[in-house]
Amino acid sequence: MGDQKSKHPGALQAMAVTTAIGAEMAITVTLGFFGGRLLDEKFNTDPWLMVTGILLGVAAGVWGIILIVKRFLDA
Repeated sequence: MGDQKSKHPGALQAMAVTTAIGAEMAITVTLGFFGGRLLDEKFNTDPWLMVTGILLGVAAGVWGIILIVKRFLDA
């Protein structure tokens, strides 16, 4: 009985996935914000590239979350 691994992920794995999801969104949106702001300063297009960078960051974050959840459910 002790040799079989449980097919159900534990609470620690769920916490790890939740942390990864939060970090994924925070990092991608922050990079999009600062990247867009940098390009806005360079091309004098304030605030359009910043908004575009944020939206691209959100899209990249959602894609990353999909991949994280997919890996979690397959485990």
